[in-house]
Amino acid sequence: MSLPFLVFMKYFSSFLVILTLVVLTGCGSSGPEDVTIAPNLIIRTQEVSYMPDASFLGYLAQPNDDEEHPAVILIHEWWGLNDNMRDYANRFAEQGYVALAIDLYEGEYGNDREEAGKLATSVRENLPKAFANLNAAVSYLRSLEGVSDQRLAAVGWCFGGGWSYEMAKNDLGVKASVMYYGRFSLEDDLDMMKAHILGHFGEEDAAIKIDDAKQFQAKLKTLSGEHEVFIYPNAGHGFANEISDNYREEDAKVAWERTLEFLSENL
Repeated sequence: MSLPFLVFMKYFSSFLVILTLVVLTGCGSSGPEDVTIAPNLIIRTQEVSYMPDASFLGYLAQPNDDEEHPAVILIHEWWGLNDNMRDYANRFAEQGYVALAIDLYEGEYGNDREEAGKLATSVRENLPKAFANLNAAVSYLRSLEGVSDQRLAAVGWCFGGGWSYEMAKNDLGVKASVMYYGRFSLEDDLDMMKAHILGHFGEEDAAIKIDDAKQFQAKLKTLSGEHEVFIYPNAGHGFANEISDNYREEDAKVAWERTLEFLSENL
């Protein structure tokens, strides 16, 4: 069998999986859907209003059973709540988590870098509103049957990685926070922080200085808690995002496995 044919079949199979998920999840519907992710494994997905009286929706994915599960709040990149975040929610649900992908842009979306930058700036300029959104996500997950309400974590990418850090720093109810190349401040007082932090940073990240990431790593080691920072050689910003120019498949896979191990140990 020729190599071009094998490559074609690989990507054709991936296309079929994605197409099946799009059809079955009913992205335009607010009702629950059963989605087959793997043989003998069913999850439920639903677009939900997790904030009182809000007109925008988050995306919820969870195992389709009656057992109690830990939960994760997923915080999007500066583009907004997109299919990449929904896919991550499905993947976490497949691993036994109740996953809520939230929307800090309240229904808006950045179609290009300029729009995304403006939306991200608008969130940072209204911190009380952003924190209300994050707190509402925590309260919503704790209210769900099947959620172990003290076993909550936050996972964020880029813009969302910074907010995952904020959830840990400000003790917003999560036991663990995962930062994929998210912003932080070396000046922050973290001595009283209760959450555990896992950070993924690229050595060649143009947005976050590698020396700062190393200082952050050293600072976390002086604190109580199970903290870890991994620095990926030759990786740039967005290395775990499949649609990024800096995507690195092997590093993304390793970061995902480390994330699952970290959450398993700390939730």
